[in-house]
Amino acid sequence: MSKQVRDSAGHLWPEIVGKLGTNTNITTSDVSQQSHAAGTGVTLMRVANGSNAGYHCHFAVGDDPIASESSPIIPANTVVYITVTPGQKIAIVAEQNHVMRVSITDIIP
Repeated sequence: MSKQVRDSAGHLWPEIVGKLGTNTNITTSDVSQQSHAAGTGVTLMRVANGSNAGYHCHFAVGDDPIASESSPIIPANTVVYITVTPGQKIAIVAEQNHVMRVSITDIIP
């Protein structure tokens, strides 16, 4: 779950409220790979693209998702929070067959 908070300059930022739960680490390439299924009550998953070579990855969400290079992008060295419903998975595929590590974690409310 997230809520909007203001920093010292008055800018709005999402504040993530919850504990870290089940985690999947994926070393990805040109084949779409899936995370674990979101746990009971989980509606938010944290995805960290740890590419230190500057490559982005693509993602898809669903019960049996397949990500492709036409799927939405997660930029390199970025953490994003993606809404899911319990039981859904996140699929990841790397940009242009580059090998990178992506971490996907449940946020437990």
